[in-house]
This record gives sequence, structure tokens and C-alpha cells, in this order.
Amino acid sequence: MLKFKDISLSVNKRLLFNLQQLDISEGLLALVGRNGSGKSSFIRSILNEFEEYSGEIYLKSVPLRQITKSELAEKIAVVYSKVDVFGDYTVEDILKLGRLPYQNRFAITSDQDNEIIARVANDLGIKDFLSRKFTELSDGEKQLVMIGRAFVQDTDLILMDEPTAFLDLVNRSKLIKLLSELAKNQNKLILFSTHDIDLLDRYCSSVLLIDNNELIELQSNESYINQIKSAFKIT
Repeated sequence: MLKFKDISLSVNKRLLFNLQQLDISEGLLALVGRNGSGKSSFIRSILNEFEEYSGEIYLKSVPLRQITKSELAEKIAVVYSKVDVFGDYTVEDILKLGRLPYQNRFAITSDQDNEIIARVANDLGIKDFLSRKFTELSDGEKQLVMIGRAFVQDTDLILMDEPTAFLDLVNRSKLIKLLSELAKNQNKLILFSTHDIDLLDRYCSSVLLIDNNELIELQSNESYINQIKSAFKIT
């Protein structure tokens, strides 16, 4: 689904990392690195929001730079760590936003849209509070709703920037497990940045590590946790 070739990513002419070649298809993939290593910039580059890189990124064999923003909205959904929603919206209102890329300018919700919303709400366990105000939810519930909006968008690729940052340990584990199951059952590629390395061995199909100005894919026949700790010199 995603292919990277001869990537060199920088910020203000400061090299973040190099990546010679990488092909990733489906499953739950974690992106790990120290603060300032380039995790968020990497995700933004896939969204065509960050262009300080050389080389080429392909989405389903099409160069990313050739895909328009409107086309990209039908191919990639994104969830950020900080939930910013303004206004008096219900949970159902938020989920409906995921269908906007497929609607005309009047944004009329179709029967198909409602079916997708109902399925996602059931999958994520949020169907019982569709009518609740978003502002009344806990942080964990809000994050589930935003992930639900991404799944309602019905893309093959979902990008998440620190989706567990404001969740407690129990809810972090539940969320990563749920994402792993959804990626597998729906044949999606879910790429998320994280600092929670203790969860990776159990749920991730692969891990991308940014270290020493290089982005590499860790070998699955070894413990992800041990490899990351070794790279970061954690004992």
C-alpha cells in the first residue's frame, strides 16, 4: 500500500532520517523514536502536509505528490493525539464528518453513510452514546470517537499520531488491542506513532524505528521491545 524510496527527511535543513526503501501493506504498524526524531513529520509527509524530503512516496503505486487533497481524503484518514472539536456536537455528528469526502456540497447523509456509521459504532463499542455531547465524554471516550470518525471515512490507510498519549495504562492496552483486531479483520493498514513500547510485541505486525538518523523496519523474529531498548541504550 505504501512504498518509500530514497527518502531523506529534514526540518529547516536539519536531517531527521534517511530511508532507502520500504514497502508496507496491511496490519498494525508502530512508529517509534525519540522526541524530535521525525515521527510526526513522517506522518505529515504521508498526508502531503510536509514536503521537506527528497525521494518518492507511493500510495498504491501512485506518487503521493500527484494525488490531490480531495483524492487523498478518500484514501487516508488521520487521528491526532490532541482532540480539538469546537461546537455543540454529538458523537453521531462527529462520526458523520468522516463521510464528508464522499458527499456533495449539501453534505446529505445517505442510507449507506448511516449503515457505515452504525457498523463502526458497534465495532468500537460506542453505539450506546451516539446522542451524547462530545464535550461530556471522558478522554478515552473522545479518542474512541475520533478513531471512529477515521474508520467511518472508510479508507484502507489510517494514520495516528500518538493516539494513546492522554489515556491511562488500561485504556492504552485496550485501544491498541482493538486497533490490531480491526486492522486484521478489515484488511487495513494502521500506522501509529507511540512511546508505549511495552505493548508492541503483543499487538503489532511490524515496528518502524527512527534512530541515529535512520528509519528501519525491525525484524519480527526478535522482540521489538528488546531491539528498541538496545537502540536507545535502555537497560
